[in-house]
Amino acid sequence: MLEADAAHIGAVTALVVISFVSYIAGLVFRKWPDRICRVAEQLDGIAWLLPPEAHRAMVQTCGFAFLILSGAALLAAAFLV
Repeated sequence: MLEADAAHIGAVTALVVISFVSYIAGLVFRKWPDRICRVAEQLDGIAWLLPPEAHRAMVQTCGFAFLILSGAALLAAAFLV
């Protein structure tokens, strides 16, 4: 019985951490898409594939997806409690 409770606590903790990190990443991606685009262009060379407007829109969409993931992880953690 005690081991099952520990597994639930571990899962809930992991989901809460995922929710927090996703929320922060979503806020950063939505607030500063230009800075994220500059960093991503240096790391992965995406500028060869997409025009700047499309890349900025993709970063903002990813930020929105991170916010949705944050809510889903928090909801899953609430169901486990």
